[in-house]
Amino acid sequence: MEIIRDLSLLPVLAHPVVALGNFDGVHLGHRAILKAAIDRAHSAGGKAYALTFDPLPAKVLSPQRAPLMLMTPEDKLEYLRGSGIDGVLVLRFDLALSRLSPRDFVKDYLLARLAVEAVVVGHSVSFGHKRTGNAGVMVELGREFGFETVVVGPVKVEGVEVSSSKIRELIAAGDMARAAGLLGRAHFLSGVVVHGRERGRTIGFPTANIDSKTECVPPDGVYATRIVLPDGAYASITNIGMRPTFNETARSIEAHIFDFNRDIYDREVKLEIVERVRPERKFESGEALGRQIARDLKRAREILGASAPAN
Repeated sequence: MEIIRDLSLLPVLAHPVVALGNFDGVHLGHRAILKAAIDRAHSAGGKAYALTFDPLPAKVLSPQRAPLMLMTPEDKLEYLRGSGIDGVLVLRFDLALSRLSPRDFVKDYLLARLAVEAVVVGHSVSFGHKRTGNAGVMVELGREFGFETVVVGPVKVEGVEVSSSKIRELIAAGDMARAAGLLGRAHFLSGVVVHGRERGRTIGFPTANIDSKTECVPPDGVYATRIVLPDGAYASITNIGMRPTFNETARSIEAHIFDFNRDIYDREVKLEIVERVRPERKFESGEALGRQIARDLKRAREILGASAPAN
């Protein structure tokens, strides 16, 4: 898969089709858009490209209100690659780009630089200055300039419309199962295993402390999880929070991997968060915490035994 950050380096394309969007999470709605672009391009012997932005426009225009990202930029590219798209065009989003009207964005980028034959968008797409462009505007511009517009969606799962904002809402509520239903996979955190205070070892419960690069972290609590390494996914239980029993003041993400004794310090991992076992709470002693951990381990094993690992 090609990744192009400078459109001037893009060769002349035959029958190019562009899927336009932020694609944060590469969820089921995004996959429907990407598939429509792939099918449209390949039916004409052309190539399909995802056109996306870095950073997320909201991070530039209203950083205080910008949503937490479901994926790191690197993970997004990995999952776009897995969709079968032929390439990804990454536009650097800045204030100059934000000031382009929808019409000028289409003329300057989709036509002048890409010569698109078709554009595929989600039904709730927004683009151009002050987000004044939408799916209807893209259809009108396509008619004016002679390219086809394909509008996809809404995509629904059990009556719920799939969107990045809805998935963030579910994750914020700790409802990982419903979030996974809209994502089409378990939500995961990417990060490096770092040295922590090693509190777990003192109660016979060694953990891997993960420094998450993923912004969208679930609320404090205990979760049934899987650690994904290059050689496979390993069942685990993870505590996210402040460790109130030990009066800690820094939030941490600590995963205990079942039946595992390898050194993975400084390794990049993914932590799939399958289901919340319970909220975090303070115990009167380390012994009481240990008894609760035994119950949590049993419940996490039950959850993970009933759910298949994500691909």
